[in-house]
Amino acid sequence: MLKQENLAANFCGLLSLSGNRDVANEWRILGKEQNGSLLAGWVSFSPSNRSEQKSRIGSYSPQHKSFDILYTFPQKENIIQASVNLTKTLLLYTTKELRQEDSGRKTDIYRTFLVEIKADVEVEPHLLMEVDRNHQMMGQFLWRNLATFEKSQQDKFLLLIHHEQVLLYTATLKKQTVEAENEDILGTSSKLNYSDPKAWYLDKSSLKSETIAKAFVWAQWDSTVQALYYIHMKPAPKTLFEKDESNGERKMNPTLSAFQFHDDLRTETVLNIPLNLPNIPTSSSGTEDIYEDDTVPLRIHDSSLNLVIVSDPSGMLYVCHYYLYQPIKQSDEEASCSQNICDVHFAYSVTILHHGCVIHCVIPGIPWEKAKNMKPTFTLHGDHHMLVFQADLFMHLLDVGLSHEPCCHIVCAPFTRQPITHLVPCFSTNNICYDSATLDLISITIPKSHLIEAFRNDTSVDNRLAIVHYFLAHSSGDIVEIFSEILDIIMERPLHLDTVPLLKEALVSATYASSKKGLSQDQLALFRLLPLTTYNCSKPIQAKVSNLSVGLSHETLYNTTMMLLSPQQRLSPYRKDIWTSLWERLSDNKERARFIQEQVSEKLMYSLTCYQPEALSRCTTPMSPANPIVNVAAEFGAASSRSRMQQANDLLPFMESEACTASKQELVLNVNLRELSMHLVKHSVKEVSGFRWLRNAFYDSNPAPSHVHAVATRYVAAQLEQSRALCVLVCKTAGLDLQQEADRGFALVDQLSSAQQLKLFTMLERYCLAAESLAFPLPLGFSSFFTYLGYRALSFDNFMQHVEHHVFELQIDVVKVIITDIDDSPEGIQRKLSLMMTLPRTRARRLLNGWNHPVATMLKGREHALNILSGNSVHPRGYSQIKKREYKPKDLGEQMNAVQRLQEPLDCFLEMLTAKASLNELDFNLLIETTLSSVDDFVL
Repeated sequence: MLKQENLAANFCGLLSLSGNRDVANEWRILGKEQNGSLLAGWVSFSPSNRSEQKSRIGSYSPQHKSFDILYTFPQKENIIQASVNLTKTLLLYTTKELRQEDSGRKTDIYRTFLVEIKADVEVEPHLLMEVDRNHQMMGQFLWRNLATFEKSQQDKFLLLIHHEQVLLYTATLKKQTVEAENEDILGTSSKLNYSDPKAWYLDKSSLKSETIAKAFVWAQWDSTVQALYYIHMKPAPKTLFEKDESNGERKMNPTLSAFQFHDDLRTETVLNIPLNLPNIPTSSSGTEDIYEDDTVPLRIHDSSLNLVIVSDPSGMLYVCHYYLYQPIKQSDEEASCSQNICDVHFAYSVTILHHGCVIHCVIPGIPWEKAKNMKPTFTLHGDHHMLVFQADLFMHLLDVGLSHEPCCHIVCAPFTRQPITHLVPCFSTNNICYDSATLDLISITIPKSHLIEAFRNDTSVDNRLAIVHYFLAHSSGDIVEIFSEILDIIMERPLHLDTVPLLKEALVSATYASSKKGLSQDQLALFRLLPLTTYNCSKPIQAKVSNLSVGLSHETLYNTTMMLLSPQQRLSPYRKDIWTSLWERLSDNKERARFIQEQVSEKLMYSLTCYQPEALSRCTTPMSPANPIVNVAAEFGAASSRSRMQQANDLLPFMESEACTASKQELVLNVNLRELSMHLVKHSVKEVSGFRWLRNAFYDSNPAPSHVHAVATRYVAAQLEQSRALCVLVCKTAGLDLQQEADRGFALVDQLSSAQQLKLFTMLERYCLAAESLAFPLPLGFSSFFTYLGYRALSFDNFMQHVEHHVFELQIDVVKVIITDIDDSPEGIQRKLSLMMTLPRTRARRLLNGWNHPVATMLKGREHALNILSGNSVHPRGYSQIKKREYKPKDLGEQMNAVQRLQEPLDCFLEMLTAKASLNELDFNLLIETTLSSVDDFVL
């Protein structure tokens, strides 16, 4: 995680390779250009003559791993910032000099110079502003297309002067006279030869400037986008009840604006955001500005406003602001406390422009001595997250990418305990930063082990849910191996209240990521409607990091599209850039309702009341061969499972088959497919008509019905796959090594010890509750295996409580085994009867037919008589002859006497039955046997 490298040491190594033997020290990073190259300054001297020190400026190219010396000064200079043009022919640099005024006060004087880069040729730098200024001043070249530059032979650069203005300069390069005459004679091209320093020169007389902004309080240059962000004060709009007083001063509000620079078009203002910031001191406030010279990214500001903008050309823009404050004291004793020894609150806000919301964070209880030196780092981490890092205090991973709405933010301790002053991102492709104090290179790629350790030590369910979501929804590594470690931590306390929510998050996040694979671009337009997480995005987050309490909250921005220029208002309406991407994102950011998985559970509450597997036919279920779910689940699910679960022992402790004609899994899949398809159709079709409908159809803004069906089918198939994958991991976590076990199903349960049975049941019960509360399908064969495991692991009374509350599903295969396992003692008979009473009539009748016992005979006879007396259909005559009675009474004489005493009532009863039904419908043998059993000791 920590790179054992130093940026200055690497530069020294590259200098030595080029043949430079001078000693180089006092390294400083001076700037960063559009191609990622870094400008560095250092002081060099010969080993033999240490007194003759010279300052130098060089350029490091990360693509070519090369370091070029751009300019050498005749003496040592305090250079704080620099910029070079595209062709490396012109160099801008800024110096800072400490000067003591007549009053004795010391002030910093800033000067910016422009100089030509010519090897082995002494060139006099050109001072851009003749008047010395104590306000921060820096310069930056605009990088334009090389063809455009060669056509105009002009370079443009910015000069930023804090509290005063932003100047746009135009510099013209001309050819040397001798070379120009030779080219006229030979008829060669008029392009400049940049490799030959004597072939061109800077025409200082043609240096022009124009003011593009005035009196700004903060500015930042975005080298990648070639845009300038700046904050200026604008008069607040008048309210309806405000009086028009000419003498009164208008209130000024800070506004964030952005200039976009183009190669072939004039500069345009593309952004205006009103800011809610504390009172910002201006140049007329009389306060002394305290500057920190931030060059990566290039910022002009004083210590009163700590703000940085992070952007990505794909269409992401973040405005990050951090500050310190002290809450109002509640008592005189607290108020008397000195500010130097009191704790303060550290807070930051991240305005996520592409989502139209703001994330606020407050961390109380930070000592002032530490807080006053805090400089947190805001940088993108991968494609989906922003990393907010402060050494020795905290690390936040904000899930704020383009893929979905902001949620699932991770709060944990920093990933390193080594002393770090301030991390500055320098190489975004590799997530490499450097420490501003030591220039040590540090990788900000967060180790998975660190997040797993944070998951183990944290007690906040919100934070743990976010970590599960991070690994399953966004991780590109071996998901099974990672989540198995997390599952081990979860199952250390399976009865904890957080276990089921964490398993639910694992199911939803893994299904979301799995179903996304293989979808076309048109189908991905529907992906924003699929379930993303079980995390409540609107709920404020409260977490604990070491001894610090962290609070995170969301706030929605109002009418964010008004802050940007629409494409029709742009100078080039059809040019694709970050601003058009932002506009499209905000225009389509009316958050469409994601599908709520719990609504399927509500539908199933009604469907499962009339669920009778024996009465259904497979041709009417979604698992029939004609149904597309079968093919998708078989191909997509099986292929993904093999690739992702092959290393995780892709075996279940039961056979994946069920005895009934239509399983509960099919019903769950069917309801999921129907509800999801209806939701996608409802929320994806826009109400348009006429030409608008034709235009939208041409640009594929409305997904076709085939896309709806494909996405819904893929998602339901992914549900089945991930439900099975999680079941495999839970069984493995419980300690089942199925590769060494020859038996499966009920036989495997019988081989386990009581402790193993209880442990496995506890974990599978949590898994089952998570899946059923989300209406996720369970693997085939799970219900019967889980029921039998509960029968073995629990007492019978506890087992019956689970049955009565519909935790266990009594399929015919498991009930047969349980009925057979229970003996025919009086207590066993009561257990069998109580178990049969919970079953549907058809299933209970099948069990009675297989139970050769007088009690079963009595129940069948009573049911036979009841059917005749109630007029229901009865079984054909001879029903009782299928099973011959093998029970022999203890005393036949006493029983015959009892029969003789009951002969008259029995005759009357038979005559009544005969009057109700024909003789061929009566089963006299069954009725007589029932009567004989009733007078025995088994009378109920």
